[in-house]
Amino acid sequence: MVRAALAAALSGLLLAGCVSVGPDYHAPAQQPVVLHGATAPVYSAQSPVAGWWAQFDDPVLGQLVHAGLSDNLDLTLALTRVQQARAVFVERRFDQAPHVTAVGSQERYRQPDPAQDGARVSGERYQLGFDAGWELDLFGRQRRAAEAARADLDAEWANLVDAQVLVAAEVARNYFELRGTQKRIAVAEQTLLNLRDTQALTETRWKLGAGSELDVQSSRARLKAIEADIPLLELALAQSRHRLAVLLGQRPGSLDALLQPRPMPAFARALPLGDTSMLLQRRADVRAAERRLAAATARVGVATADLFPRLSLTGFVGFLGGDAGSLVNGGNKAWSLAPSLSWSAFDVGSVRARLRASRAQADGAATEYEKTVLLALEDAENALARYARQQARLSIVAEQAQAARRAEALARVRYREGSEDFLALLDAQRSQLAADDALAAAEAGVNVSVVAVYKALGGWGQASPSAPSVAVVEVR
Repeated sequence: MVRAALAAALSGLLLAGCVSVGPDYHAPAQQPVVLHGATAPVYSAQSPVAGWWAQFDDPVLGQLVHAGLSDNLDLTLALTRVQQARAVFVERRFDQAPHVTAVGSQERYRQPDPAQDGARVSGERYQLGFDAGWELDLFGRQRRAAEAARADLDAEWANLVDAQVLVAAEVARNYFELRGTQKRIAVAEQTLLNLRDTQALTETRWKLGAGSELDVQSSRARLKAIEADIPLLELALAQSRHRLAVLLGQRPGSLDALLQPRPMPAFARALPLGDTSMLLQRRADVRAAERRLAAATARVGVATADLFPRLSLTGFVGFLGGDAGSLVNGGNKAWSLAPSLSWSAFDVGSVRARLRASRAQADGAATEYEKTVLLALEDAENALARYARQQARLSIVAEQAQAARRAEALARVRYREGSEDFLALLDAQRSQLAADDALAAAEAGVNVSVVAVYKALGGWGQASPSAPSVAVVEVR
């Protein structure tokens, strides 16, 4: 009768093994996104090419981006975190199965023997076989832990994809800023040539009595002012070169030969965006936040399972004997099976406190997810607005530069003819330099804005929604 009751109770517990306590996770619903900035005339509904950087038709840029995606150290670190999360997930999966270990031991003893009226006896014991232990996952504690580890692994994959998006964007941004600085230096050097001609002209006119020393010194002061600006531009250029080298996992200075000056016009076509309604699915940071929410929800189940009993089975199969030479024979075969039941019935306060903490963590992960979604939408709208305004500004600055060059040419001719004083020429030259410098900066700003758009849209063509496109080290 007792055995029947025990068997019925054990059968009931085993049937409960299909139960996983705690909340079942359901991913937050994601409605299609409507980006208001995408309706501007500077955008196209066409789909971008496979890699957005290829639209610039710049082989140096393509080489740098691909090298960054292969050799960047931040990506290597992100991949090690993926490997670590994968190992934890595999361990959690194995926790659901019995653990078997090989054992072998020798014991020498001298102790009282009750069978011989307490006389002390000496002897040896030998053991050889396998120990096994298995916690029956009656309430899904191990399954929830594996579920959380799986979500953590997915989050690290998404973090790796996000790191790729950031690396490609940083490489392109620094490259365009470098090209812009190179053009600004070229503008300053060309202005110096013009100012030196003006300096020579003012000195000649002064010697002939047609000018004044004021014109000479004003021209010299303007010349030195431009010369003083060039070292600062060269510093910015060196910093961009060094940053690009480090982004590619190389020592500063290793890319100087590759980054010699070359023309880099502003992006002048309608920027293809494709279907922006799937923005949240494309954003790796949103996917990572959603996976962290899933992991936190699963850990609520782990904490909930601690409110219920745990049933474990331990056992041994092998050989036991007192003689090592004849240990492995049929007469020394042995086995044991020991079920055990543990329950935190008298420590329920601590268990419930851990459960409240896990629920609070899940609530925090849900809030973090909502925040990440809003930040992603803000990032996209800001990037779209920035590019549209940068294009508008570039058009205006280009007209300004053209007018400033024409004004400087007219002022130079009139000064040579003596019909205009030097201050008018100096002002015209100052305006021309400012306009040409602003044009170089505006062209670089447009290209940097393109980078910001594609980064905000999740790095079009850079990675699939589920896995990174570049693997620095094979994940085993």
